[in-house]
Amino acid sequence: MEKLTQYREAIVGLLKQYVHSQPQNNIEEHLLTDFEHGHFQVLRSGWADKDTFRLGILIHIQLKPTGKVWILANWTEDDIANALVEQGVERNDIVLGFQPEFIRSYSGYAIA
Repeated sequence: MEKLTQYREAIVGLLKQYVHSQPQNNIEEHLLTDFEHGHFQVLRSGWADKDTFRLGILIHIQLKPTGKVWILANWTEDDIANALVEQGVERNDIVLGFQPEFIRSYSGYAIA
């Protein structure tokens, strides 16, 4: 349980760095936290112009009850997995869920 709390705090702390308090080009960023189900997202939404509404997930991480941290989406140029390691998450608890399983074995992180 202590590990889950530590990992949850690391995930939320990291994702807060990706949320700007002021909209940029009319696009807002939101930190979504679902502690009950272990899902954490940075979401962008807003009007790109008068006719085009944009909505998209920038980062999506799931913290499983087993303590595994699944990175399900990372549409940044940053190495989110390494940033989590720097926050104290063990490499063998991180899964690059957006990669096929056969590629994960070469990642240096957990396969599943």
